[in-house]
Amino acid sequence: MTEALIGLGSSIGDRARWLQLAVRILDADPATEVIACSKTWANQPIGAALGRFLNAAVRVRTHRSARGLLSLCQQVEDRIGRRRARRWGDRTVDVDILLYGNMNRRGRDLSVPHPQMLNRPFVLIPATEVASTMVHPVAGQTLAQLKPFDAAGMVATGLLPQPVALRRSAKYKPRAFSNPTPDRENGMKIFIDTANIDEIREAHAWGILDGVTTNPSLIAREGGDFIQTIADICELVRGPVSAETVSQDAEGMIKEGRLLAQISEHVVVKVPLTNAGLTATRALADDGIDVNVTLIFQAAQALMAAKAGAAYVSPFLGRLDDIATDGVQLIEEIVTMFGNYPELGTEVLSASIRHPLHVSQVALAGSDVATIPYKVLSKLVNHPLTESGNARFLADWDTVPNNDIVGQVTAWLEKNRS
Repeated sequence: MTEALIGLGSSIGDRARWLQLAVRILDADPATEVIACSKTWANQPIGAALGRFLNAAVRVRTHRSARGLLSLCQQVEDRIGRRRARRWGDRTVDVDILLYGNMNRRGRDLSVPHPQMLNRPFVLIPATEVASTMVHPVAGQTLAQLKPFDAAGMVATGLLPQPVALRRSAKYKPRAFSNPTPDRENGMKIFIDTANIDEIREAHAWGILDGVTTNPSLIAREGGDFIQTIADICELVRGPVSAETVSQDAEGMIKEGRLLAQISEHVVVKVPLTNAGLTATRALADDGIDVNVTLIFQAAQALMAAKAGAAYVSPFLGRLDDIATDGVQLIEEIVTMFGNYPELGTEVLSASIRHPLHVSQVALAGSDVATIPYKVLSKLVNHPLTESGNARFLADWDTVPNNDIVGQVTAWLEKNRS
């Protein structure tokens, strides 16, 4: 699950009721759980709005992707009667993603962190109430460190429904999350590079899988339906799944990318690093669609893709090794370059990994993601000394007279409970 921060605002009608209702709708989503709610804060109108604003923030845990959470926020606004008319005008309710884990993304419809949150006390003050230790991925500081000293005329007016109250609601039903994978925001993400459902299912069962990369060749190798295979992988993994376009012109890539993104909120559209691919990347990124730009073999190409709005760039280190060029050095160069410009918000996805050493090397280089074939992924687990050591432990355990651990522990627990 990913922790996210959501800002709420209302300037017309029963403002407190609209904010309370927004919290309940967010929490009612089967894949989202509200874990903290701020006070409500009265604030002067901004922009073209005439009504006095009421603002608040909630912290959530969610299995939704960033785009999926954006869709949920928009659904909440629609259900409460938001009418999108004049920009910065009065509105029944605003529901905005402020932070989504440590994601840094730019796009016309989805920019995370929210580009204005640090400039607006009426956003930052309630946000700090519920998420003081969350780190702003661009500023590199916690919200508590960034909180303004001046409340700028804001007045605390009340409370949102708190998580405990939500749990005690008669309508509340405990959730059975289908993908309770732990948050691994602080480590290199591991994707599997395959379209084989059995391989993906096994790697997913290990509890280490963050996403999947596919391409038409991998899917053709499995002999399945292209679209259904993508849908099945998304449903299983519930993380980023790269689905590649096949058109070679920008118009075709954009059309295919927009359609592929409709298969699942987890789809990441993959395009090649070409002139047409850059054009398509910008258009899709402006639509709020994550794009993985592939077939990158030099740092300048990665910079071009990032400038066009790519969510991921995929440098192919194995193919560079094949022509006597240091592929890991390319990863180091791109990581360093992106570190100089964190506002780009693009992740380095190391691809064409050939052996376990590559995995260690790209992790040491600071790659955000490594996409690994199943054969290599299996080798990361196996080691002859691990196998021989385990065999020795089992042989020693066989010499113990009563070596039924389950029976022994069960008997001990029953004895000590009485």
